[in-house]
Amino acid sequence: MKKGAIEIKEEGSTHYFISENYFYKSDTYYSVLHHELEGFTTVPSSADMIEAFVVPICLEKARRHGIPVCPWEISYGYLPLPAIVYGIHYFSDPADYGILKDGEIAQEIIKHITNAGRYPFCYQPIDRSAEVIPFVTVFGETTIEIPQLQEMAAAVYATFHVPLLTIVAVESMGSYLLSSLSSARYSKLSHEDQSLLKRTLEEC
Repeated sequence: MKKGAIEIKEEGSTHYFISENYFYKSDTYYSVLHHELEGFTTVPSSADMIEAFVVPICLEKARRHGIPVCPWEISYGYLPLPAIVYGIHYFSDPADYGILKDGEIAQEIIKHITNAGRYPFCYQPIDRSAEVIPFVTVFGETTIEIPQLQEMAAAVYATFHVPLLTIVAVESMGSYLLSSLSSARYSKLSHEDQSLLKRTLEEC
């Protein structure tokens, strides 16, 4: 898959979109919207794409579907440490998150993700021993060999219907919690993830 490429697989009136960019107002978003207006069922839907990549909305929807999620708050300044922080303004990308443990560095990152304080941010308090685990999922499958994360990948796909994703999970004391979802860039896929994507597309 080349940079920017959108693969569309058709099964009757259902069209599946494989892309490295599902964000609002991206080429994929407008392509999905066009197919919806033509009367097709799309996977993901335009609504799925919006809900998946706004972190607070994503976590609330996931929680309502039984997926364990990180506790979160929205703030303009207050930030307990350690924490994971995400921008939530129009141009923010969930892939651009910060894992903050030091107060001085935290101020620099908060300034960056809030556009110098113009927008609020979402923070998720974590334990100092917590491990942040990003991994790729293809139609709800993943190459990561952790059963809890395999279950999370399947549940995330069943909830948000986005074929290609990066999931950020947090492991703490044996529990795995969803932190965020973001697009998965083709150029950053591991060899194993590339093979999974290729195999899945060939089977479609």
